[in-house]
Amino acid sequence: MIDSFHGSTKHKLIRTVLVFLFICFVLSYCAQAQVYYYVAKTGSDSNSGSASAPWLTIGHAASVAQAGSTVYVGAGTYNESVTFANSGTSSAPIVFNGQGVAIVDGTGVACCTSPTFAQSNGFIGTNTQGLFNIGAAAGVNYLTIEGFTIQNYKVSSASKVPVGVLIVGSGTGINFLNNTVKNIQTTAGKNGNAYGIGVFGISATPLSVTVSGNTVTGCLTGESETTTYNGNVQNFVVSNNTIYDNDNIGMDAIGFEGVGPTGYDQAKNGDVYGNLIYNNSAYKNPGEGNSYDEDGLYCDGCTEVTFERNTLYGNDLNIEAASEISGEVSSNVIIRNNLVYAANSCGISVGGYAKSGTGGSTNITIVNNSLYDNDTQKTGSGEFQIQYRATGIVFENNIVYTGAEGLFIYGYVSGSGVTANYNDYYTTSSTTTFELNAKSYTTFASYKSGTGQDKNSVFANPAYLTVPTCKSTTSKSPPTPITTCTPTPNFDIPTTSPAENTGNASLGSADFGTVDFNGNPRVNSSGQINMGAYEQ
Repeated sequence: MIDSFHGSTKHKLIRTVLVFLFICFVLSYCAQAQVYYYVAKTGSDSNSGSASAPWLTIGHAASVAQAGSTVYVGAGTYNESVTFANSGTSSAPIVFNGQGVAIVDGTGVACCTSPTFAQSNGFIGTNTQGLFNIGAAAGVNYLTIEGFTIQNYKVSSASKVPVGVLIVGSGTGINFLNNTVKNIQTTAGKNGNAYGIGVFGISATPLSVTVSGNTVTGCLTGESETTTYNGNVQNFVVSNNTIYDNDNIGMDAIGFEGVGPTGYDQAKNGDVYGNLIYNNSAYKNPGEGNSYDEDGLYCDGCTEVTFERNTLYGNDLNIEAASEISGEVSSNVIIRNNLVYAANSCGISVGGYAKSGTGGSTNITIVNNSLYDNDTQKTGSGEFQIQYRATGIVFENNIVYTGAEGLFIYGYVSGSGVTANYNDYYTTSSTTTFELNAKSYTTFASYKSGTGQDKNSVFANPAYLTVPTCKSTTSKSPPTPITTCTPTPNFDIPTTSPAENTGNASLGSADFGTVDFNGNPRVNSSGQINMGAYEQ
């Protein structure tokens, strides 16, 4: 009797537990089940958000959407600043899809008030606002925004900082895909600031984002960057974007500006690949003066970031790894398999730009890039520039084909830590200049014997398949100049090129990667590697 009672009670308890677990499973499933909402210019925020009864504003949809929600935004122009503060999950993200037809326009939208939780940050302050604002005190996770045009956010006051897309705080799984950001502008003169896309990691918890397939153009950002990844931004991907015709830095990964907490203030572990970045110049930008000092791709104090398979031309400095903060460096950076040509100033630069007051760079690997006709404005910076406090620099397997200036290496600082080898140098210029450790050489032979560098390098025509003529024209307002190259260049090489199969394969794939510019295997079946960005 007693045993029967206990057995019956046990079975009831088991059934109760199973029912409870089933209910929990159902509730969890329902909480994250896929839900579709709609926004349209004909809608109302008092509607249900269904296809037949859409909402009117993106902002209302952002406040309602939870894990598993997909919001389709219909055609039309939405004049609003939207805050995305809700999170999805890895299996049930929140998705906002502009379907290629939704336009978010800043005309008439008030600017600029920072998200409340970020206002205590000394860098963001109280006056930075986006048309899209992604962030919350506890972070935002697993949010995707795709298919929008975000445009026309403009100010004339230096006390206001407009942003096309502001991603701030912490979080993971944030994707910004296949959007257009244009005409985000400050006309405040010397002290103005704006950003097309601004990603700021202000917490000890990292901020991780993927920014891919976007177009960013027509931005006047004053002293700031067109797109920036600043502070505790980790494990980020910037891929297949087109960034052109802006008046300052195209893409910047930054450290040591006080954006993140001490010890968490450095963009790191990033992959930057497949981007087309051109005609971004700071010349005549009121915040920069009459200097060609903008970068297409810039590591300003970043660490453990790889820049590969990018195409850059018509920027002031096409690629740079340095630090603007005294006592700090960019470090452990790889620059590989890129096409780097027709810069206003130099093709690739390392080290701090000033004798004092800036930082430098260390452990920078520059391999298998194809350079051509950089320094079109004859600034004297050449193809490869080595500035102050540059150590542990590896320059190998590159093709360096200089234009009329004939300046291959401009290492005007003594004691530079550069190792150069297995490169192919060439010019049709009547002059040839290699400068390293503050000593100048007028022949390749004298440079090799005087420095001990480039022992296995050659001075020979790499036979690029199509060599363009690049010209620059000025415009009345930034960005200026604008560079055009005709015919369309092809920096691949034929099998008869002296750069074919003559690179240093012993560097290993950790340095030169597994694929070339076109995505083909970086090393051939015989274990050989080309110089330059292309493999056969």
